[in-house]
Amino acid sequence: MHQKNWTRLDLGCGNNKISGATYLDIDPVAKPDILHDLNKFPYPIEDNSYDEIYARHIIEHLDDVVAFMKELYRILKPGGKVHLETPHFSSRVAYSEPQHTRFFSYFMFMSLINGLNFEIVDHRITFYKTFRASGISFLANAYPDTYERFWTYMFPAENVVFVAKKNNTEE
Repeated sequence: MHQKNWTRLDLGCGNNKISGATYLDIDPVAKPDILHDLNKFPYPIEDNSYDEIYARHIIEHLDDVVAFMKELYRILKPGGKVHLETPHFSSRVAYSEPQHTRFFSYFMFMSLINGLNFEIVDHRITFYKTFRASGISFLANAYPDTYERFWTYMFPAENVVFVAKKNNTEE
């Protein structure tokens, strides 16, 4: 099992890397510290290894997102945080890449952490610059169900951001 004594792990880092992190990617061109396919479980990382895990614009490419979340939980230290960001289902980016296996709503992450001992730290919908001044960001995040049911195609979102903390005790 590969491990460094770093506190951050950047999954699917590509060329847009988180500073000071251990980098894991399937593409050798990205020069990752760990060359690995995120669709292959378990990851070559010890349990409870990292204080922070970043997975930006990667979950929408994966075959089994439930197994992915369980794997993040396994390798995250108690008290550690996982940072996820993915295109919102209303974003044109969600549909623009044939490698995207599914589309994410605000509520999808709630289903993905079901049964895992996570506490939600941040959960929001972000918007393209053209919509930021309209106040839709405030309304969408104050009333996410109403936004996704009625307003989402009038005011398409950009991303869903989700940050969760692994609780210190097991349930």
